[in-house]
Amino acid sequence: MALFGITTRYVWFAVPLSGFFFGKFLDDQETLRMTNFRDKSCLYGGRVKEGDLPSWP
Repeated sequence: MALFGITTRYVWFAVPLSGFFFGKFLDDQETLRMTNFRDKSCLYGGRVKEGDLPSWP
């Protein structure tokens, strides 16, 4: 039985897939937030010269 065109087969496919993409979105946002602190830690930050690549992507 379909309700507004949504069947159980669709739900079994869409729910895990949407959970994966939502988790990937959250992970990407966390990585983007953490890049603000790249090479600025007193404990792990090294001497980064102007124009050098950061220590991690």
